[in-house]
Amino acid sequence: MASLDHLPSSFIDTIIVPVKLYRFIGLQFFDDDRARFKNYCKLILFILLSFIFSCGLILFFIKINEIDAGILEIANATPCLCLVMQSLLKLSLLRKKHLIRSVVYEIAEMWPGEMENREQKELMDNWLHRNKLICDSILKFTIFGLLIYNGVSLVIYFILRILDKNPAYVFPFELYYPFEIDSVWKYVAVYLMHILATTIIYECSYLSCDMFLFSLTVNVSMLLRLLHYDLVNIDVSRRGQEADESLANLKNIVKRHQKLLKLAEDLDRIFSAVMFTVLVFSSLIISFFGFLTIVIKGKFQQFMNLIAALEVLFSVFYIMLPGQILSDTSSGVADAAYQSLWYNSDERFRKIIIIMIARSQKPCILRAMGYADINFETFYKICGTTWSYLSVVNQMYQDSL
Repeated sequence: MASLDHLPSSFIDTIIVPVKLYRFIGLQFFDDDRARFKNYCKLILFILLSFIFSCGLILFFIKINEIDAGILEIANATPCLCLVMQSLLKLSLLRKKHLIRSVVYEIAEMWPGEMENREQKELMDNWLHRNKLICDSILKFTIFGLLIYNGVSLVIYFILRILDKNPAYVFPFELYYPFEIDSVWKYVAVYLMHILATTIIYECSYLSCDMFLFSLTVNVSMLLRLLHYDLVNIDVSRRGQEADESLANLKNIVKRHQKLLKLAEDLDRIFSAVMFTVLVFSSLIISFFGFLTIVIKGKFQQFMNLIAALEVLFSVFYIMLPGQILSDTSSGVADAAYQSLWYNSDERFRKIIIIMIARSQKPCILRAMGYADINFETFYKICGTTWSYLSVVNQMYQDSL
């Protein structure tokens, strides 16, 4: 039975949050027979909520003429539908569960134990600290964004109700309902369904996938960075037994490098389709939320849509960051090899160094199904495309007035 219990605790800490988020909806990457029935119940609830919410969004577009939806209602429903589709598509990650489990165990096998070298320990601690800091920050910002986006309309409704303003029933999402909402209890019940469905779908499917990608990729990058250190500081000698020991140490480094290159390829295979969905949907989602921020007059609604746009934008950056880090650390092996005292070594040592330098000229790259590289350059392109979409949608709206 696959388990995380025997893995290094410092490594488990880097992936435990997405694992727990998946477990919350009954999805397991690591088998747990003890909770199988409980997981089935969670999964059925998740599927039911996702189905109801998705059908409501889809029926809204089918029934546009019947419900006489305006431009702003359509503009609100479009990014929400794209987000739900993107979140559910990210569940395709489960089809590669065995490959993910293999990558996790291979990283754990290469994970450093107790380090006597102070510099290495500080290097590793810094990487782990940054990894945790970024993941915690994106998780907290996501929770904050969901609270704002889901809660503003409900708070405004009750404030106006207390002031005897007889407010309309307003929801954060535009869904079609096969029944009339004509009482407060129906409104609150449907609203709570909105909150529960969107929170579970976004956090446990959308965000957990991103966190898995980030943590696993940064862990591989950290191992590459430790390899840099070992390569730069390798003992080099031209003579006798010492030369053989230097060569053996270098060969061990080469084997580690080959394993890490394979892990980077596996990560690309696992997350390639997921990253493609990010490229397809993100610009459209951000541009519509930005458009609503510009044209809606209510300050609370503007803030709500601004938070939604920023949250999606940060999630795109969160995806692109590990790809850039992996590319930089993998290409840095060449510099580390050159900085070693190879000129003090024998010919066998120098040949291996030359091969490592040549191999590292081509960095490891995460790609979105061959469509684009996952790095900062692609992030800039997404931002540019978003601005273009926003300008077009805003201009169309102004012309329609």
